[in-house]
Amino acid sequence: MSTSIHQVAERAGVSIATVSRAFNTPDAVHSDTRERIAQVARALRYAPNRSASTLRSRRSRTIGVVLPTLLNPVFAECFEGIAQASCEAGYAIVPYTTEYDLERERRAIAWLRERSVEGVVLTVANAANSPLLAEITRAKLPYVLLYNRHQERPCVSVDQTAAVQESVTYLHDLGHTRIAMATGSLDTSDRAQQRYDGYAQGMRALGLTPLAAAEQPFMHANTDALNALLLQAKRPTALICSNDLLAVRALRTARTMEIDVPRELSIVGFDGIALGAELTPSLTSISQPNAEIGRSGVELLLAGRTPKPRDSITLAHALRLGETVAARTSQSSA
Repeated sequence: MSTSIHQVAERAGVSIATVSRAFNTPDAVHSDTRERIAQVARALRYAPNRSASTLRSRRSRTIGVVLPTLLNPVFAECFEGIAQASCEAGYAIVPYTTEYDLERERRAIAWLRERSVEGVVLTVANAANSPLLAEITRAKLPYVLLYNRHQERPCVSVDQTAAVQESVTYLHDLGHTRIAMATGSLDTSDRAQQRYDGYAQGMRALGLTPLAAAEQPFMHANTDALNALLLQAKRPTALICSNDLLAVRALRTARTMEIDVPRELSIVGFDGIALGAELTPSLTSISQPNAEIGRSGVELLLAGRTPKPRDSITLAHALRLGETVAARTSQSSA
């Protein structure tokens, strides 16, 4: 098995973008760092693939950035990491937002080609059937997915299924057994589906029956499904939301229905946006390193060869504790 640029970067204690620059633009790397990388490369018998289709052969030095929206803080935080990594590598970025709309995804490839981008970092609605990914693949344009976790695509993500499964266990340890989940559209979002799969697996592992997802549209402040869920005679005592914006809507819905959070209803979000920690009550959330996801995507794109599925990166998640979760007591809804 051949040595990868990731192994060289890890052994040398630098980013993959720095390894790429050491081979391709050595004057841009400090001599001590360059020599350390060279020593590691020799020890690992690593040789950069000069014949591969790479970004170095193109001239625009621009990267396309395709995200669903910048109104959701999770993508704004990711965009900051993209911008920083691109600037450090000497690349400009050209952003495009799709609003989770498949027709806008279809139009994105023409927009990217007009600007002669050398590669793309992107988040799509569903990596399994995205029209944009299909067009990018046909155009042989290097790309890296952000957040979309797919075994046949190069991507940077957390293990979303495992993250939610762990949060189910955490809530169960606090005495909750009626645990529900609010998600985006399961039919159109692979991230929503993977997160719901984690919920269902976590419930079954504890001998509990998973409830049907309360599906809410991401881009619209519609709370009908949340209202229906919380109006049930035996409403849940804990709710996991597939992103933090849904969790914020759940907080507001609970407040309007005079349901005390967390005494009567515990709420967990997903994303770990910084704003969640500023709320009252502060939001408990499955935190993913959004800026690092953006940075790692750019570094993988600029690593000196067209990214492959085997180059995918899984980053660590964590449960950020806040004030929206409490142990179930006799005063919790019966």
